[in-house]
Amino acid sequence: MPTERKNESIKELQARVAANPNFFLTDYRGLTVGELRTLRVALRKSSAEYAIVKNTLFGKAIGEERLTELRPQLDGPTAVAFVGEDVVAAAKALVQFATDSKKLRIKAGYIDGLLYDVAKVEALSKVPSRLELHTKLVGSLMSPIHRLHNVLHGSKRKLVSVLHAVHEKRSAAAPAAE
Repeated sequence: MPTERKNESIKELQARVAANPNFFLTDYRGLTVGELRTLRVALRKSSAEYAIVKNTLFGKAIGEERLTELRPQLDGPTAVAFVGEDVVAAAKALVQFATDSKKLRIKAGYIDGLLYDVAKVEALSKVPSRLELHTKLVGSLMSPIHRLHNVLHGSKRKLVSVLHAVHEKRSAAAPAAE
């Protein structure tokens, strides 16, 4: 029979899942409090929150549909990284911390309604960040415009350089003629 405290925890988890439907499940065994703090700071930079959850309460919070998919991953100590806007940045932070600490184990990811295994999460962490993709997009959009600008102004530059060369030639020849 659920107590009032457990019901509040379930409601809080439901609100978190509703606000951030993308999340990663991890096994945090062996991490010290300092390491958990470091991980939370790294995830906060990528708009993600990290929370240790009870498997049964989290299972009730996500609903039966998702629970049937995630039941194998909800075994043992579980912590959830609730991801905000940038899923790739959160995946990068988790994979980087897992490789550095050797203690954190990524169990799975649930992104856009799809279950990601560890290999897919690692592949997602290798995708360029949103900022890098925006930079590449702007660069590729500006390149043709920049080239067109250079072509249109190239004839003016050539004319100016020819006029300058004629001026130099005449000014060099003029003192010799006097």
